[in-house]
This record gives sequence, C-alpha cells and structure tokens, in this order.
Amino acid sequence: MKAYIDTNIFDYMILKHPVYGEACRRICEDVRDGKIDSYCSLYVPIEILGSIAQINSGKAAVAIAAFFSFPIKIIELDERLIREAGKISLATGLSYDAIHAAAMKKYGLNTIITEDIEHWKKIKGIKIIRPLEYTGK
Repeated sequence: MKAYIDTNIFDYMILKHPVYGEACRRICEDVRDGKIDSYCSLYVPIEILGSIAQINSGKAAVAIAAFFSFPIKIIELDERLIREAGKISLATGLSYDAIHAAAMKKYGLNTIITEDIEHWKKIKGIKIIRPLEYTGK
C-alpha cells in the first residue's frame, strides 16, 4: 500500500490515545517494517513537535527522533508546494491540511491514513483510511 500518513496517526500513538492509540501503533509498526510505502511532508514532524511539546517537551523530542527513524519518504516544502496549498485552501476552506494535500498531489498520492475525516472529505479523489479501519492490506 502507498499512503500519506497524517500527523494524528503519530500523535495518537505517542499519546497512547484511549480509542485510536493501539490502532495507530499498528500502523506505525507497518510503516517501520516497510509494509506501507509511506509519505509525509516535512510539515508532519513540525506538527508533531508543536502538538506534543504543548503537553510534554521531553516526549516531543523523543517523538521527533522516532519519526525520523521511520523509512518515510519526506516531501520537502517549497514555494511551489505552498502556492498549490493556497489554491487548495481557496477551493476547500482548509488551512494546514491544504499543505498535506498539496504534498500528496505533488507525488500523485490518493490515499491518506488519518482520523481527520471532516477535513479530508473536502478533497475530491482522496481515499481515507481511518485507524480503526486499517487492516494492513
């Protein structure tokens, strides 16, 4: 499977979310083991750092180190991608997720693993896999 991994998957695993934590841990194991051809924009670790540091800066530092140990293809942010994100934002009303959508578009990705379905439903042609629906196939 080839998929973009959204920030919330890592956040829920790190924070051991009571509903999604275990499912997100399995997803991250499959990322680690190369069972998912995984992509993230460079914005994902920025979001991880921001969200986890608000709770525990030590845990945030560990989370960033762990993130960069995964075999994830990192999509660099550049002017063209941010301009594309602006167009997506204008069309959908999304803010930061428009950056992720632009990164996906740049690499021809149409599958995202996320629990943030409200935002991603606004983007046509995207297959959403939610953590509790993930089967590893």
